[in-house]
Amino acid sequence: MRPSRALKIGFDIAILISVVCLSFLLIYQGNPPLWAQVIIIIFGLFSAADLIALLGARNSVKEFQKPPGSDSLKTDQLVLLDERDKPLKSWDLAGRTALIIGKKNENEDVDVDLTECEYSTFIDELHGVLNYCLDSWYLEDLGSKNGIKIKKVEDGGCYKVTNRPCKVSAGDVIYVANTRLLLT
Repeated sequence: MRPSRALKIGFDIAILISVVCLSFLLIYQGNPPLWAQVIIIIFGLFSAADLIALLGARNSVKEFQKPPGSDSLKTDQLVLLDERDKPLKSWDLAGRTALIIGKKNENEDVDVDLTECEYSTFIDELHGVLNYCLDSWYLEDLGSKNGIKIKKVEDGGCYKVTNRPCKVSAGDVIYVANTRLLLT
């Protein structure tokens, strides 16, 4: 659970306890007017409903989904995955503004070298590029034969990168031909 979520649950519990205590205090000690009792009951119900909704949504919130067995992965990395979602290799993104994805050759040096990948025959020498701009990473296809796709973490959809840069975020899987790269 994220710290901000735990803090929200703690505040909701504190509000609910405060409303319940205030309700008992006012109702049993001071005999408040009917309108005050109704307001107290409404606030109590809203507090309880908010707490129940927050606790019920605890399991449905999808933070970035790491592949199984990748608990040791750091953030700000591009991770090469095998067919069982196990990390094979990673590239650090911290402090970088651009990474060229492709295969190393005598004319061009690439930042993410996929020469030794299982599907390297489908990868162009200059296949794609990741650019960092305005606190986000953007992926571009550099005119590759077999294209680039992105499986977005927020909706699970797979999208082909075409004529313009596509924003990527932590948890997205980049398909360079048939090779999968996880952005952490």
